[in-house]
Amino acid sequence: MIRVVLADDHPVVRAGLREILEAAGDIEVIGEAATGEEAVALAKRLKPDVVVIDLGMPGIGGIEATKHITRGSPRPAVLVLTVYREDQYGLRLLRAGARGYLEKRVAPQELVGAVRMVARGEYYVSKELEQEILRSEFEKKAASPAARLTDRELEVLCLMATGKTTREVAQELRLSRKTVDTYRARIRKKLDLRTSADYLRFCLEEGLLECPGVPEEAALPPDSLPPFSR
Repeated sequence: MIRVVLADDHPVVRAGLREILEAAGDIEVIGEAATGEEAVALAKRLKPDVVVIDLGMPGIGGIEATKHITRGSPRPAVLVLTVYREDQYGLRLLRAGARGYLEKRVAPQELVGAVRMVARGEYYVSKELEQEILRSEFEKKAASPAARLTDRELEVLCLMATGKTTREVAQELRLSRKTVDTYRARIRKKLDLRTSADYLRFCLEEGLLECPGVPEEAALPPDSLPPFSR
């Protein structure tokens, strides 16, 4: 059974949502909140699987409430249900910790499906918002300092980050040591990186998880959203 807390400042809306969700058979509404503060308090006390919350809540509002709720332990999934268009708030809410975003005009079966998905740990967004997220991540990566490097310079940088010597990098990439030194000079000029420690720090900060030889447990994940599924 999926345990849900409903948060909306209109009692009639909450009653309608409760009826839709509990008619599904595998969902139980265990609490209702009329303000953002109440939603946070109920989530902490009742420990639901999912919190369905309106964006325009009185008090701290849906975005702040989402941040507080998703900081808890255990961490419930937050599904935002609102009259606002997805392109206005969707990406902002996902970055605040929400697992899904639905406009209130959706069909009842879509709401039920979304609750089930976020309860499983998946994300629920429209195809349009998926594309917006991909564009945002691509633009962010394009603006990264790493984008200044050529593909070969990036390969050299990543290998040097693992502590490999110039000779070892040359052997692995089948280049001359002189060529590797040239790439290192270009990297130094573009990014002001001089030592293996500088290279490693840069790779970690940039989330270059595909660097050859960088231990996966040592790499910091990029500031991006997990892949979506339906």
